[in-house]
Amino acid sequence: MSPFAPLAALAWERFRPQVPDLPAKEIARGQRWLLEHFNAGGVRHGMLAWLLAALLPAFALGLIAGVAGGLLELLGWAFEVMVLYFLFGFRHASFQAASVARALTASDPPLARTLLNEWHPELLSGDNQNDLARQCLEETIKAALTTLFGILFWYWVAGIAGAALYFLSHSCRDQWRAEAEFVEFSARVVYWMDWLPARALGFSFAIVGNFQDAAECWRSQGPLWTAMGRDDNEAAILASGAGALGVRLGGAIQTAGGEVLRPDLGLDEQPGPDSIEAGVALIWRAVLLWLSVAGLFWLGSL
Repeated sequence: MSPFAPLAALAWERFRPQVPDLPAKEIARGQRWLLEHFNAGGVRHGMLAWLLAALLPAFALGLIAGVAGGLLELLGWAFEVMVLYFLFGFRHASFQAASVARALTASDPPLARTLLNEWHPELLSGDNQNDLARQCLEETIKAALTTLFGILFWYWVAGIAGAALYFLSHSCRDQWRAEAEFVEFSARVVYWMDWLPARALGFSFAIVGNFQDAAECWRSQGPLWTAMGRDDNEAAILASGAGALGVRLGGAIQTAGGEVLRPDLGLDEQPGPDSIEAGVALIWRAVLLWLSVAGLFWLGSL
């Protein structure tokens, strides 16, 4: 485990952002196969499927990395870089966010809505420019946790096996979410694996953004978001991110199916295309903060 492996993987992703989608497709296909053959209507069946779809492959990847590193340190490092390259996905999310921002800048809400729905087909997109910008910024912040910070956090805690377990657990939850009992165990694993990274990310937003507003929004508005039955991990990063950027997230949005009521997060300023770009910049500043801290710990261990 090295602080330079994530840095190398992120650099690789930057210069080659089109990650081959075959591994992700095969993983999803295997998880759907497990759903079809193991779903007998009980939580324990979902637990067994998670063990086969997430824990076992993550352990195998960790074992391979350990053996490769034992044979040749550079070989083990290169294997970790390759795996992290396939696990990271925020470059794609930031590209999608930038496409939506460009459409909004061109005053083309229908195109922005189409791009947002292509990115998240399950999302009920808003009907006006402010709602679309708000939803895009929210999805970008949430993607920062699931496709970047969570993977980094568990890589530093448990090596490549931890990063892979985080990714595969999220994939299991997404593939099985239509089956409430079968997905219950995977959803619980995802919640607890997100708990610490979400709060670390929220704190990072405060450090690299507006600290006072981020901390106050997180403290006062996060519980309101949770009180309406929404994820408190999500509340931590959205409230802190909104305060750090000085914009409003959450709140009621108008969709094709009617009005969706949510608590307000952040301040009074409505987000726009510039806010989306500022949000991506905030996330990358937080990345640099994390990488710097990891580098300092590594130097201290020499």
